[in-house]
Amino acid sequence: TADNGFVVLNDQLYQYNYEPFWKDMELWVPAEVLADLFSSYTAHKMEFNSQKMEFVIGKKNVNITNVKISTKENGTLIQILSEKSFTKKDISLKISNNWLHVDIYGGLADGKAISKHISTDVISEIQAIQFEQLVSLAFKLKKKIETKELILNADSNDIFVNLKTSVDLGKENKAKEDLDQQKKQWMINTIVIDAGHGGKDPGAVGYKGLKEKDIVLSVALKLGKMIAKNNPSVKIIYTRKTDVFIPLWKRTKIANENNGKLFISLHCNGNNNKKVSGFDTWFLSADKDDRAKAVVLKENESIKFEGMEDKKRYEGVNFILATMAQNAFIKQSQYFASVVQKSLSKKLKPVGMKDLGVKQGGFWVMVGATMPNILVEMGHISNKFEAKLLKQKSMQTKLADAIYKGIAKYKKDIEDSI
Repeated sequence: TADNGFVVLNDQLYQYNYEPFWKDMELWVPAEVLADLFSSYTAHKMEFNSQKMEFVIGKKNVNITNVKISTKENGTLIQILSEKSFTKKDISLKISNNWLHVDIYGGLADGKAISKHISTDVISEIQAIQFEQLVSLAFKLKKKIETKELILNADSNDIFVNLKTSVDLGKENKAKEDLDQQKKQWMINTIVIDAGHGGKDPGAVGYKGLKEKDIVLSVALKLGKMIAKNNPSVKIIYTRKTDVFIPLWKRTKIANENNGKLFISLHCNGNNNKKVSGFDTWFLSADKDDRAKAVVLKENESIKFEGMEDKKRYEGVNFILATMAQNAFIKQSQYFASVVQKSLSKKLKPVGMKDLGVKQGGFWVMVGATMPNILVEMGHISNKFEAKLLKQKSMQTKLADAIYKGIAKYKKDIEDSI
């Protein structure tokens, strides 16, 4: 600055007898001072020829040009600016008598340009000593170093050394604990299995009196056993384990009260047209077409078995509010539905069942669940061919296995992304 003999260069303070001054709104600096500053304290050399009134500027024969110290949340970072690419084999770190020594084989530096006193919580002084085969950078330490880490960045030639004290490690451990705790909240550690219908509600009644409530309960219990066997740490919640009637609203209430992370409702479809067949997987949203509305109305018919007080829960405004609460999980539910449907397709298409794809609709059994949730229609029991398959214990095991594999893939994909 003008009228001031002190100069700051590369974060270091130097004093000269000659002072810069202002003239015609410009700052004028003594040429010899400028040349001496650059030649003495940077990786450049500068000479001023007073006869010719010109500067000659060039680079010194160095590849280590400067050192910067910065304090980060996880420790103190030393950045060694380099114009040459070094490997970890070229660099050694050691601490002796409260000095950190960074030896760089093949390194060239100007000791005067790099050596300096600094003021940080961890480092108070830097010294650079040039040897024939290496340059040794020494850092005076004010605190005990617990860990030191050498980092080479592929995007530049710079060398980084990360130092951590006990205080840094304490903060880092606390932050890691907090992060781990947050991750746990998103881990899929509780899965709710809902066997549709039950008790006085038979669900769809198909070929030769086959009842939906019996098929889905059998598959639900098999599915729960598979999950428990392969994931002992996962808690399994059943909305029903026996042939009992559970109101639709209470099923998601059970899921929410148990802090469920996934909700899967199992069903079988039925149709007045006995030729209609196939399996599909649904996630909650507004009805999109007549086909969707027909399936939704059929599954929502369970409401007629409920008492007057229960029926009040399904009034329009309640449906809107509950659906809004579910919006946060629509993307996850859609992906969950897609992986389960794909897994079912691998198992069921080879036996002649039709893949109807992923659909969306307003099923009451899914409304209000504060977690990703899907509804699986495992086939049409009104169709003679599919009813015979669904009645078989081996087929029920195949269905449970396919749904389990879909759950397992979804669980892995989601947890790997956390």
